[in-house]
Amino acid sequence: MENLKKEKKDLAVIIPGSYDPPTMGHYHLIKRAAEEYREVYAVAFINPEKEYLFTTTERVSMLMLMAEDFDNVLVSFSSGLVIDYMREHGIDKIIKGVRNDADRAYEAKQAEWNFKHGGYETELWESEAEYAGISSTFARAQLSAAGDTSDILHPSVLKYIKSKRQI
Repeated sequence: MENLKKEKKDLAVIIPGSYDPPTMGHYHLIKRAAEEYREVYAVAFINPEKEYLFTTTERVSMLMLMAEDFDNVLVSFSSGLVIDYMREHGIDKIIKGVRNDADRAYEAKQAEWNFKHGGYETELWESEAEYAGISSTFARAQLSAAGDTSDILHPSVLKYIKSKRQI
């Protein structure tokens, strides 16, 4: 039987997000990108107008734990614009996951802005059905209510959160 290993596209891509916390939806998006592209940047962005449950250090630590499975994923953080980060790091394209029509509309506007102001294309990837209802907002609500998060958070992320916080 012939080896049908898929060749990776020789591009660097970014998957920007708040990752507050990173979810299984994020994990599968990163996994898919790592399988398809030469280099993947998973970058936790800091929005000074947004309140986060987890610190930047915690968000980056959780992302690093999730990315341990992939040798071509780099984890970082930034307080700047996605397009500026891309320019500084030689990144070619943006990858964003979409779960529903509202996500698609929001991300399409962001994609248009990033292309207009930076010349960067965005690929919108449909979420796998089993992760379509998962968001960081939902994960935070489950954590606050001491609900079961085993199906929405990567085991390494859940272990990290349990070690750092009373949940």
